[in-house]
Amino acid sequence: MPLGKVTLMQLLVLLFFFYRNTLSKIFQELLLMALPPKCTRTGIVAMSWLLIILIVSLSYNKNINKGTVSPITIQPVLGYSSGHYLIEENTKCAGGPPFLMLLIPSSPQDALIRDVLRKTWANENLVDGISIKRLFLLGSSLNTSVQEEVKRESEVFHDIIQQDFLDSYNNLTLKTLMGIEWISRLCPNVSYVMKIDSDMFFNPWFLVQHILQPQKPAKVGFFSGLVVEKAIPYRNKDSKWYMPTSMYSKTHYPPYCSGTGYIFSGDLADKINTAKESIPLFPYEDVFMGICLEIIGVKISRPLGAWFVGERFRYNRCQFAKLVMVHHYGPDELLKLWPDFTEAVKTCT
Repeated sequence: MPLGKVTLMQLLVLLFFFYRNTLSKIFQELLLMALPPKCTRTGIVAMSWLLIILIVSLSYNKNINKGTVSPITIQPVLGYSSGHYLIEENTKCAGGPPFLMLLIPSSPQDALIRDVLRKTWANENLVDGISIKRLFLLGSSLNTSVQEEVKRESEVFHDIIQQDFLDSYNNLTLKTLMGIEWISRLCPNVSYVMKIDSDMFFNPWFLVQHILQPQKPAKVGFFSGLVVEKAIPYRNKDSKWYMPTSMYSKTHYPPYCSGTGYIFSGDLADKINTAKESIPLFPYEDVFMGICLEIIGVKISRPLGAWFVGERFRYNRCQFAKLVMVHHYGPDELLKLWPDFTEAVKTCT
């Protein structure tokens, strides 16, 4: 999603919208003092609103003359992160690199969702004999009480990393890059990394046993998920997905994987972390990753797409036992279905 850079015109319109009645009353009092007594109250009210409209119009024309016609300019809240960690968990891999690291974007206030995931698919002990670790990726909150709660949660579970950029959907790219930077620096020998959203129904057994196959040597240069191909950048400035040619000039995006969830080999973390430096930051995290892969010359492995479902469909225990992930399952549903699903993994063949 694009980040809106607030122009002077937009700020004026917002101020007039929220304070229009107050401004109208002020103008009415000024007009009462300036106009003859015979002017009616209705006429004065009408004139006050005409003044407001005139001011907004003049402000708009002034901005047009300066060439700032576009209502949207992609601009990250803080640009690339300063790299300052509020919570780092730098000993997460101290006991040795895991086979699989889960990177899960989360918002500071979503403690309940994180708790449900710890009890379900993000449980680090689900797959027998396989070392799996999880990290929740957080930006910072302006709410000091929320920040304190996150700190306490981290001290209990040791599965949160957080940097000082503002947490927002538009900063999802920053969150993902934070996780990848952390991997490249503090857990470079991990075999595989799975970036997955918190609203997914995820099947770690199928991923590990049928795709990653720990009995075989770990893959290198491997990246896969639900592949999107030949996507066209939106050039309409009013579009939610606007992409200016100044940031990406080609007619098609390179192939990329849906940001709902994708898997890659651990050796790519450092390469992606380096490639990011040559790309202007924008909020479409999945496209951004695709461009990184193009820069480092990695082609997406396509056969896995049928196992990554980017939309919701009704729970079926044996169907779900043969998939990696399905989109749009909230914490309540997940808790309700999980006991049955863990049995399905054992019995469905």
